[in-house]
Amino acid sequence: RDAIGSLAAKVSKSKTLAEKYAKDLVAEEKARIKLVDDDRIQFVKRMDALRDEILAPRNAWEQAEEDRVKKHQDAIIGIKMPADLLQNYPAEWASENIKVAINDLENVCIDSSFEEFEQEAKIAKLETLEKLRTALVAREKYEAEQAELERLRKEQQEREQRERDERIAKEAADKARIEAEAKALAEKQRFEREQ
Repeated sequence: RDAIGSLAAKVSKSKTLAEKYAKDLVAEEKARIKLVDDDRIQFVKRMDALRDEILAPRNAWEQAEEDRVKKHQDAIIGIKMPADLLQNYPAEWASENIKVAINDLENVCIDSSFEEFEQEAKIAKLETLEKLRTALVAREKYEAEQAELERLRKEQQEREQRERDERIAKEAADKARIEAEAKALAEKQRFEREQ
């Protein structure tokens, strides 16, 4: 029994020593792997920073080019905007508004500052002015028709009012004449009775 217990104790001690030795080996390997991994991470960061530094001038140029193109495209959109608004909201544009839009657009200077977009801007300006002028003619015609309709409506109202007034005056005159005749007849009959 003691021999078995002694043997079991030796096995347990051997197991503990083997486990400790294996843990130490694994810890050493993990430490070496961590060093390699840390070096890899630092290397990747340095390479990314170097890549970004190399690409920075190109990226800055691309952004500046994108901004330049967008500036010209936005200017062209601004040139076209009055015609687009007029097309989408025609009822909100009186002829005076259209005249102001035409005047404002005529004062827009399109020159070499538009760079390669100069021709596109000139075409946009011409097309927009043509649309605005066409809309102005149509709107002025519409407004003139509306003014004429309003004038005719007022004349009709005035004529109807005059006719009503004349009818009322005639009815009042007829009533007054009938009452006067009735009064005269009554007076005549009273006079005849008295005689």
